[in-house]
Amino acid sequence: MSVSGEWFSPKNLEFQKIKARGPTEWTTFSLSDSMGITGEGEITFTQLSGSVASVVARLANKLRGNKITSDYDVLTLNNLTDINLKENTLLASAVSGLRCAVTDALARTSNLSMASYIRALDGEKTSHPSKITLYANINRSMLPDDNGVRDRSPESFAKTATKAEQEGFNTIKCAPFDECTPPYEKSGIPPAADLGINRISAIKEQLKLKTKLYVDCHSRFDEQSAFDLGNILASMGVDWYEEPVDPIKKTNLTKTIRENCSIPLAGGEMGYGLELFVSLIQEQILDVVMPDIKFCGGPVEAYRIGRELENLKLGTVSMHCPSGPISLLASAHCTAAFGNFLPLEHAVYENNWRHKILEPSEFVRDGFFHIPEGYGLGAHLDQAIIATKGVKWTE
Repeated sequence: MSVSGEWFSPKNLEFQKIKARGPTEWTTFSLSDSMGITGEGEITFTQLSGSVASVVARLANKLRGNKITSDYDVLTLNNLTDINLKENTLLASAVSGLRCAVTDALARTSNLSMASYIRALDGEKTSHPSKITLYANINRSMLPDDNGVRDRSPESFAKTATKAEQEGFNTIKCAPFDECTPPYEKSGIPPAADLGINRISAIKEQLKLKTKLYVDCHSRFDEQSAFDLGNILASMGVDWYEEPVDPIKKTNLTKTIRENCSIPLAGGEMGYGLELFVSLIQEQILDVVMPDIKFCGGPVEAYRIGRELENLKLGTVSMHCPSGPISLLASAHCTAAFGNFLPLEHAVYENNWRHKILEPSEFVRDGFFHIPEGYGLGAHLDQAIIATKGVKWTE
């Protein structure tokens, strides 16, 4: 599938890495042709056990010298199927990054923004919103920085959440249970969760009544503790309950938790492909799915997920995006393309220079992400920032 017969023939591949904060590094790459067209993708792999870059390089070799007319050519030229990608998260991440870079490049050759290009592929009008509502994920800012372990007291969580609220975010997300490690010897809420509950209570005491609070559990609970915690969070006025257990690996348990929980159950961040996310909603396993641009199949696949599910029921899709500026920018284009009801995730306060990584600079104000004008993503990595704060390499 192409727009106006446009194509892109990749030639050069270059990787970039920027140390964002403490152990966190944002990893991106640029795929370019001989005509000066460049597409970019992000493959930050904090959740993976191996490097994605070498897999990207291997898959990209199959694209060189070919006229690429669709991001799906990444799969066909590498003889990959959705089954391969559902079973291999490292491979899915590499494919998702390449599909993002190819979509960026094809949108640029078509003289369209990425959101407009994606909509044009589907025969839709190319107009789209210029800004997207965000929610503030304070989790990353509570992790160790370059000076070591951060203050993770309830008061610190509340202070950070209040700062985000004061800067215009109407929804805050926290991960207060990272000290918990299942399985547990006794049923019920483990003692290690008490601190997390105190953090939530401290945040709720400081936030305005209209400000929503999402709680991410990072799959740190088992069956009985997940049931009990859901009831506690509901009584505290929490607005969604994210991944008490892994919803992809523990589908039946997640479904049972959802059936016994009075607040929306969200998750699915490591999933790949439209079929998976549709099943999570249609089989009533989750109330909200969270496709991540770096794992779900890239921008076009994310758009298909959002369009399909939002047409079925509003408020079922909120893209997962705790990483760097390229993934947030691509996620904003996807969200604009399918028309969001729920806000898009944004990891706040990891550092104070994040916005400078892109040219033009990333622009977030009053809880909104402003999509830059221009073709494709509408922005490029700023090479001056890469030179001073990062490294470049080829494979």
